[in-house]
This record gives sequence, C-alpha cells and structure tokens, in this order.
Amino acid sequence: MSGAELKELREEIKKVTREILRLTAKRVELSLKIGDIKSRLGIDISDRQVEAELFNDALNFSGELGLDRDFTSRLISLLISESTKVQVEKTSRTGRIGLREIFYMALELEKSGRRIIRLEIGEPDFTAPPSVVDEACRALREGRSRYLSSYGIIELREAIAKRLNSMYGVDFKPENILVTSGGVTAIYIAVQALSRIGDEVLVPEPAWPLYREIAEHLGRRYVPLRTSIKDKWTVKLGELSKHTTPASKLLILNYPNNPTGRALSLTELKNLVEEARESGLTIISDEVYSQYYFHGRYAPSIAQVLDEGYVLVGSFSKTWGMTGYRIGYLVGDRELIERAAKILGLIMTCIPEFIQRAALKALRDEENIVRNVDEVKKRVRYMYSKLQENSLIEVYPSDGAFYLFPKIKIDGFDSSEFALKLLREYGVAVAPGSSFGEYNQHIRLSAVKPINEIDEGVEKINQAIQQTTQL
Repeated sequence: MSGAELKELREEIKKVTREILRLTAKRVELSLKIGDIKSRLGIDISDRQVEAELFNDALNFSGELGLDRDFTSRLISLLISESTKVQVEKTSRTGRIGLREIFYMALELEKSGRRIIRLEIGEPDFTAPPSVVDEACRALREGRSRYLSSYGIIELREAIAKRLNSMYGVDFKPENILVTSGGVTAIYIAVQALSRIGDEVLVPEPAWPLYREIAEHLGRRYVPLRTSIKDKWTVKLGELSKHTTPASKLLILNYPNNPTGRALSLTELKNLVEEARESGLTIISDEVYSQYYFHGRYAPSIAQVLDEGYVLVGSFSKTWGMTGYRIGYLVGDRELIERAAKILGLIMTCIPEFIQRAALKALRDEENIVRNVDEVKKRVRYMYSKLQENSLIEVYPSDGAFYLFPKIKIDGFDSSEFALKLLREYGVAVAPGSSFGEYNQHIRLSAVKPINEIDEGVEKINQAIQQTTQL
C-alpha cells in the first residue's frame, strides 16, 4: 500500500466519523422531541421494553454487517444513556438539595455555634474500641507505615477469610480477599473490574446514591429497579428479567438496605439471585450492614447462595465505628482479586499498615459488636414507634441497618424542600428521599443518635409536617 492510499483511507475514515457524529446529533435532537412528548403525557423517560426492542433491532442489523455483538450492545447502551441524559436535563428541576448538600450545610451551621440534631448521616455516634485505637498507635510507633502489597497484609486477609468462613460455612482463602479503603473503594473497583464502558449496572431502589455516581463516573449505565413501601421494598419476581438487555452486566444488592432497613430472607435472596444469574448478571453484594440484622446474628449472605458469579463487599466502618479509618474489603475469586489489586495499586498503592493492624485487632472484638448492634436495634425500634404515632407517616419497620425511610402522606410533598426547611427552621438534619431515587415523598432518618436526640428530632419533624399541612 502506498502512502497516498493510506492518506486517502484516513480521509475516508474522517468523513465516516463526521457522518457518525452528525447522525448522533440528529439522534439527540429526536430524543429531545420524544422527551417533550413524554413530559406532556406524564410518561417516564426510561422505558425498558422500548429499549430492549431497540437493542434487538440493532443486534440483528449489526449481525448482518458483521459487527461484534458485545461492541454493538455497549454502543447502543451509550447512545440510550445520552438520550436519557438530555431528556432528564431538560425536564428535571434544577437546584434540588440532596443528601450531600444537607450534610455540608449541617456542618457549617454547627461550626457557627448552632445545635443541630444530625439524623441525616449514617455514621455511628460510637467510635472504635480503645483496644483498636491502642493497636493503631502501637503499630505507628513501631514504624508500620511503609509501602505494602496492594492486596493487604496476609494476617488481616486470613482473619477476614476465617471470620466469613465461620459465619457462612464457606471456604475462603486469603487469596480471595482484597483489603480496600472502605466499602466505597471496594464497590468502585468491583464495578471497574467486572464491566466495561457502556455496560449496564442494575440496582434495586431506593439505593445509596453512590452506586449511581460510581457507575456513571466509570461510563457505565445505571438502571434502577424501583420498589415501593406498599410492596415492602421487594423486587417482584420477574421484574429483574424485564429490565435486562444485552448490555446488562452487573446487579448491585445491598441488604440490609440503606435507606429502607429492608433485609431479605435466605429464600428471597436465593430467588432474586437465581433470576439474576439466569439473566447473565454478575452480582456485587454490599454487605456492610450484615451484622446489623434484627432477626438473627447476621443477615443472609450471597456467600450462602452462590459459589461463583459474585463479589462481596464488607467494611469496618459500621460494625466497629471505624468510619474515619477508611478500611473495608472485597471478596471474590482469585482472578478477580488479582485484577482488583492492580486497580487499587493504581489508585493508592496500598492501605496503611497501621490501619490494617487496627482492623485486625477489631476482628477479635466480638463483645463490642454485640453491644453496638443491640444499641442500634433499640434506637431504630424506638424511632419507629415514635414515627408510628403520626397518622401522616407510613414507615417500614426495618429488619436491620441504621435507617428508617418514612413516607410523608401529604399531597405534593417535596423531600428536598422539607429537608431544607427542617434544617434551617427546626435545627434537624434529614436526608431527602429524592437522593435515593424517585422517592420525593420520603425522607431517610439515621437512628445512630442517643434516644433523647431521636425523641427530640422526631418531635420537630412532626411539628414541621404539621406546619406543612397548614400551608
């Protein structure tokens, strides 16, 4: 091939690329027109049945063209994602207050000297046991602050594996464990390692906001599976299959759930997981609240259901009150852990050894776990009983975790506006339900404060609700 021929082909590729972009712009224009019609008709922006039909048509056509099926699926997913994005941006409200904004506003008000009852954040009011603090200090004094393997120290990985084996009757080895910087990093790495740009990540909602943020930051498409309080926050049988497309790759589960407190029975978990595996989905099971389970010692785990096709995420933050230590772990097959360790090494090299030594000490402290869980259970149930006294509040009683996710039965209730008003006028911080999906009639309350603060906080919420009904 001559240089002239090469140049000619490159010019042809440039023309084809421009044509692709021109057609993409045309597609966005059509999407906006469709969005206008949906808005007028009150139709949801996302329609998984229509999307599935588009996927099938595109895959059939790409087959005729000799294109790779997986590439086509991810390309179509990206196009649909962009269409959804422009429709949402045009129709959604701007300036809505979310959980992060409430959190920072509450901090600033406290710094100014105002007393704020903090019911918005899922951070225990207890801290790490003294023995854990002492161990971190001892390790620092011994100079345990140098570079390490990205996998984590072998003693901690062995201890985590041993603990999980004891809990669930499984056979994890240290090579199945990666020590991470908290549960957030574990989930981020799992999504990155198990999927590619354009792949879909399915998540039952309401859900912790960072699942969406992580998926979209990594160029994946976030697909919500909406549940409701009237169905006890349950993903109905068959609902998962209806939402899968050829681009669907991951399902993130979080039970006991943040924000609802819902936990699945072992049978419910098995049924949901079976449907997910039949749809070809790999499961990321976020079990950071597994010890905060109110019907037994720990909640049913993905490890009791599957031998493969999943990763498990755990954390020291909630169980031992070690939020600021930033330490968690990822559990999976050896190949996945090797890929994950490479990603962690690129992000932060390793978790500091003195923090890992503190976590190792925490694993040997069962007494504090029992005390912490019992105290949180008492607080959650007390908060539930107080909320039940208000006829304008509907709330699921909670199976675990720290939270309640009450629905405020007022027409036109706006959780974002209510949370802002509650913080400014009543000095109570709560998380707007809109932060967790399309749940604008809900608020999330965290019951990790002393009973007297919970009592005062709920009373002020009741006053604010009463004032809202009078407007």
